[in-house]
Amino acid sequence: MSLRVVLLCPGRGSYTAAQLGALEGLDAHPRGGALRELLAREDPLRRRAGDLAVADMDGAESFSASFLRGENAAPLIFAVGAYDALRIDPERARVVAVAGNSMGWYSALYCAGALELDDAWRLVTTMGSMTRDGAIGGQIIYPAVDEEWRADPARCQQIDDALERVVGAGHAAGRSIRYGGFEVLWADGPGLDALLAALPQWDLGSRSYPIRLLGNSAFHSDLMDPVVERARAQLADLGLRAPTVPLIDGRGMQWRPLTAGADDLRDYTLATQVTETFDFTAAVRVALREYAPDRLVLLGPGESLGSAVAQVLIAERWQGIDSREAFLARQAAEPVVVSMARPEQAKEIV
Repeated sequence: MSLRVVLLCPGRGSYTAAQLGALEGLDAHPRGGALRELLAREDPLRRRAGDLAVADMDGAESFSASFLRGENAAPLIFAVGAYDALRIDPERARVVAVAGNSMGWYSALYCAGALELDDAWRLVTTMGSMTRDGAIGGQIIYPAVDEEWRADPARCQQIDDALERVVGAGHAAGRSIRYGGFEVLWADGPGLDALLAALPQWDLGSRSYPIRLLGNSAFHSDLMDPVVERARAQLADLGLRAPTVPLIDGRGMQWRPLTAGADDLRDYTLATQVTETFDFTAAVRVALREYAPDRLVLLGPGESLGSAVAQVLIAERWQGIDSREAFLARQAAEPVVVSMARPEQAKEIV
């Protein structure tokens, strides 16, 4: 009997030095033909255009900061996620829904069957290149949970107060992504420094917050309005269609195979989610409540979504998981969150 799984696709910043070589099995994989052919065709074009080829980045001896630039990061992250999706054995796991975080929405469209591979690549590379000439504002990440990953009302209030103070001082700022127990905040250039100063420093685990996300623009905010205009012009003919499995967006809305409209999906993809807060928390919550999956599968690269997903499980008290300690105990006994980057977890579905 196959497992019921929800696929979760990561966004920017998920490919790090630890993920080098994530595509090394693609050449030999029996289901990897289409992706191999796409990269064999597109990588030479990228080199000639002065961009980094996916194969060159993934096969590099060491990680470079240039891999983090949108025009390079987007196709690299998409390729690894697509490879992980095709590695899943359909006889061992049945995909019941797909969601993604931020840029991962574009990967989710492909994994859910709303885009063919070539169109998905075109979407990813086009949107990834939109800030090639420089960042538009920026992002900061800050926790809204305590050490056990439970919601902390005091931290939430501190975030509200900091945003109110910064906006009151005449800067543009707001919430970019609701990310499990974390908030990703956006601000214009001057507002970033003001927001960093307004948020109390706090250590959670081995990291000290607030953290500015280097190289990121103010994604999912109205500062991205110019991007919407260019996206609509360049991707007007994008071959979007109803997905073949349910797709959950950054509002928690479900796009179902028999009812999703291509025009509405295009509007959401090229406009709404570009300029409005992306609620990954809501997407995971809906996946749990509506589809009751046996496993939540984190597509690569890496497992950057892991803590955010765990924090949603804790907030939902999913199957008795009510703390970080309880989550880790469950993962050790029978993982409910499966990372494709961990062979010992992925082995039951590949």
